[in-house]
Amino acid sequence: MGKRSNITEKLRDIGLGSKRTSTEKLIDDSGNFNVVKKGGGIDAFSFYHWLINISWAKFFLFITSAYILINLLFGSLYFVIGADKLTEFQGGNLQEKLLHCFFFSTQTLTTVGFGRISPLGIAANMTAALEAMVGLMGFAFATGILYGRFSKARAKIIFSKNILVSPYKGIKGLKFRISNLRKNQLIDMEASVIYSFLEKTNGEIKRRYSPLNLEISFINMFPLPWTIVHPIDEESPIYQKGVLDFSKENAEFIIILKGYDDTFNQYVHQVYDYKHSEIVFDADFSPMFDPTGGGGTVVELDKISDYRKV
Repeated sequence: MGKRSNITEKLRDIGLGSKRTSTEKLIDDSGNFNVVKKGGGIDAFSFYHWLINISWAKFFLFITSAYILINLLFGSLYFVIGADKLTEFQGGNLQEKLLHCFFFSTQTLTTVGFGRISPLGIAANMTAALEAMVGLMGFAFATGILYGRFSKARAKIIFSKNILVSPYKGIKGLKFRISNLRKNQLIDMEASVIYSFLEKTNGEIKRRYSPLNLEISFINMFPLPWTIVHPIDEESPIYQKGVLDFSKENAEFIIILKGYDDTFNQYVHQVYDYKHSEIVFDADFSPMFDPTGGGGTVVELDKISDYRKV
């Protein structure tokens, strides 16, 4: 009874709510919260935030698509005005007219100005002037977004695929392993682990969150892999729990990491979680260091998830 009271005192709300009973992971594989917001309207969408956070492949696809669409738009306007209103047009079929207008648009939008083609008449000149302004503003916007993406500090920490329950100092310990994938220096690293589970209270199922005590929760430097351990003693909320217990509770372990990145001179963070199906019992991690490697300590990052049964 005393142990149950002690665990209840440690329960807290970490911002993910107690009503959530879904079996989906709280945090997706990209490190974002698995939350879908609906009904917010146009005000809920931030174009800048979207461009900053999408992948590089999607970003360059967006920029390329926008570039082509804008030139198609202005190329069509020049075509409507008349291809003969652009100098150096020698006449031709429909395809040649369209291409002539399109390529003049690319020169105007980028302010390249080869000088071979120029607009004639008020309509063509006004359209070219408008497109030049759109080009200047568009490229300034794209440059700002590009700088924002490069200047945004992001942690690139890799996690072991599984979280293990292993022998630990005469008892058992809950373990997972992390490593900094990049060569930048992360210092003052802090880690916290929160045990999330479903609990039936007064006939209502609620999700609870309980922080887990760690063997080491803070390290000054992070050049090598770090195995984070929660001792499963009598004070632990997961004491004597097994596969069926975790499955019944739809248990998850939420990891929150924070450290100081000396490259960007600011703090970075990363979140991750393990589902109960990713727990491996009676196993321990295999070494990641290559003793045959020369020139300092050799860490084999591809072995971060390797474990052996014990």
